[in-house]
Amino acid sequence: MKSFIKNKFFLILTVFLLLGPLCSLPALAEDPSPDYSQKQNWLELSGPPDKEVDVFWVYPTVYQGKPLVAAIDDPQMRQAAMRTLTTQASVFSDAANIFAPMYRQVQMAVLKMSVQDQEKYLDIGYKDIEKAFDYYLKNLNQGRPFILAGHSQGSDQLSKLIKKRLNDPVLRSKLVAAYIIGWSITRQDLENHPYLQLCGSDGDTGCIITYNCVAAGKQKSAPTILPGAVAVNPLSWSTDGAAIAADQNLGAAIFAVDGKMSMEPRFTGAQAVEGGLVVNPRDANKLTSMPFGPGVYHNYDYALFFQNLKVNLEHRINEYFSRCK
Repeated sequence: MKSFIKNKFFLILTVFLLLGPLCSLPALAEDPSPDYSQKQNWLELSGPPDKEVDVFWVYPTVYQGKPLVAAIDDPQMRQAAMRTLTTQASVFSDAANIFAPMYRQVQMAVLKMSVQDQEKYLDIGYKDIEKAFDYYLKNLNQGRPFILAGHSQGSDQLSKLIKKRLNDPVLRSKLVAAYIIGWSITRQDLENHPYLQLCGSDGDTGCIITYNCVAAGKQKSAPTILPGAVAVNPLSWSTDGAAIAADQNLGAAIFAVDGKMSMEPRFTGAQAVEGGLVVNPRDANKLTSMPFGPGVYHNYDYALFFQNLKVNLEHRINEYFSRCK
């Protein structure tokens, strides 16, 4: 019996050493990162570009597969990410060429991990985003100014990118604006990275637009609102915390399951309160996708202010070029 137990112990030890601990990162983390010279590794690849400005779009959490980290060619992820080009990134499509890389994103279950473990998994996708951005700058940008835009997990990844890369003044001079929407930029981020600035008016450039939509009192229910989060109000483009009435809302875009969109002006007002953007939709029954529970309007961060974002973008681009003359 002792011999059997001893042999069993060494068998388990051997398997452990060969396979690693059960809580280790999935083997996918060790796979080669995507080759962005290959078109299939892009969700959208504008060409030939016909606009003076680009947008580098990073899609939100759409992956629902069983492994915690998606394969770059996961068909469910691609199909769901394509929908974001209509429901979110179309804010930019009239004014900018869209470049949107595929990346190995994580599923929402990772949010239940400790922050340290989350970052281990999220770092897989970040490496893809940074590699895609470098490829874009070297091979696709051709000297044009650009916009960085994302939502949710995509904005989280872009927040890391701007902290790491926008300390380069040459690169920063090409930035029209960074839309870190559906994730937090905090006061600590701004203190630690003084080259990052929030947009404080409708014509500021080289700056960050960030907010997370919630009903009053629901700030702590939103996992995307981090301690010390700040917000830019998309109805005033200010950070002063003033309440802006719904009559300043040019139109919320409400998308049906079949993709059809209805534009609804004056759908909600907005006020930055305690790190969140508090909204009061006049018909909340039309907002049915609530992954973080009632009153957390995360999936509608772009939709609720669709027309204001779109109209302001053209103004902001014009302001950028006027300052470059």
